[in-house]
Amino acid sequence: MSSIILISCPPGYESERRYIFYVIFTEFLGLTCQLREYLEDKVEIRVLGDQAGRRLVWPDVLFQTNPSDWLSADSLPKVPLPKWRAQKDLVEATITDPIIPVIYGRSFEGKDEEMWFVQYDHSIYLGIDIAGSAFFMLTRYEEIVLPDRDKHNRFPAKASLAYREGFLERPIVDEYIEILWACMKRLWPELERRDHSYQLCLSHDVDQPLATVNRPWSQVLRNISGDIIKRRDLALAWRRFKSRITRDPMEDPHNTFDIIMDLNERYGLKSAFYFKSGVTNPKYDEHYSLNSPWIRRLIKCIHERGHEIGFHPSYETYNNPSLFRAELDSFMRVMDELKISQTRRGGRQHYLRWENPTTWQIWEEAGLDYDATLGFADYVGFRCGTCREFPVFNIITRKSLYLRERPLIAMDTTLLSQQYMSLQSEQALDRIERLSGICRCLRGTFSLLWHNNSLIEPWQKQLYLEALEVLTK
Repeated sequence: MSSIILISCPPGYESERRYIFYVIFTEFLGLTCQLREYLEDKVEIRVLGDQAGRRLVWPDVLFQTNPSDWLSADSLPKVPLPKWRAQKDLVEATITDPIIPVIYGRSFEGKDEEMWFVQYDHSIYLGIDIAGSAFFMLTRYEEIVLPDRDKHNRFPAKASLAYREGFLERPIVDEYIEILWACMKRLWPELERRDHSYQLCLSHDVDQPLATVNRPWSQVLRNISGDIIKRRDLALAWRRFKSRITRDPMEDPHNTFDIIMDLNERYGLKSAFYFKSGVTNPKYDEHYSLNSPWIRRLIKCIHERGHEIGFHPSYETYNNPSLFRAELDSFMRVMDELKISQTRRGGRQHYLRWENPTTWQIWEEAGLDYDATLGFADYVGFRCGTCREFPVFNIITRKSLYLRERPLIAMDTTLLSQQYMSLQSEQALDRIERLSGICRCLRGTFSLLWHNNSLIEPWQKQLYLEALEVLTK
């Protein structure tokens, strides 16, 4: 018997179906799949050459949406979502909680309760629409439908289905795929999947490489006052004052790049440092030049130590192709001049500003390999429902893109800032440990963003060090 998966599904939404089945079966499970249409309202999975006629069936729900209702509120999942005690039926499935919410699906009427899993003879009937639910999360379907935006025009975590239904801190797509795999192994024990392993992805957005050098004295003095009165750190106040007097970047409080690399390398880790090359909104964009001799030496040093240099486009570029392209050209010119060549080119939008699908399309047309923007600014967790990198889909043009998304799971300011989760250090460390533990359980990647200017106080350095310890233990 071969390992080619035969997928029969109803007609309609062919591009969407091909995309999501490719991601589920080929990207995540490492299997080859073939699609064919048939006139049923369900999806049927078989294996080529299986003489026993075994099959896995699930309801086709999202892709049964009337085209006139597509990308409308009528096509969104109905809340509250039903819950399934999955581990009761599939004890071997690797999931983070015995009970799992069902985004799209259709249950079977049981004697005493709703049933989401039935197995008999050579068939398994699963009540979750695996493909539709995964498509909804990975394409950020709801972010086109819902109007909610914060002051930076970002879709907020608290408007998402995952937050409202209490599953933002679990990678629901990965768990659905684990349920799918458990069903497949029951039917076809000889099947083998792609082997994944737990990974760490550390990144650092270089918004403010320096705190005092070339800053006006009025701003520096305000920061010094904060060091003395709010932070009660006389050493930091003196260092800030001294670096402004001497104009020496090596004395600047934000120059923590060697600290970051030293700590990461102590644990055998490499980071990505994302640099800006333009200013489109002076209120939110810190101005620094990639032509600065010190910045160029810094970039060269980071590269020579084996870390990645990435692109961090400015505030207004997320939906403006011409501004984006101008900044990327400037960035790439500097990379060429420094003779820095890397196998993959990617980065992250400033302020995590992202518009579906505009931003992905801009990155695609610019020829970049990956984007690392998709995490929520206001809450940690799995915005896309996965802790794996995946190819993306333009839900408006209905085309698969070459661009890949590297989901962001946690950010320092999300955890610690008063305007977001406002956690204490111990609470933040617990959250990092719990989320990374989930990624470890599912053999995924834990992605952490930590800014260089979030390492200027002793407690911040200690928290980062402790985070590295729990992430690598």
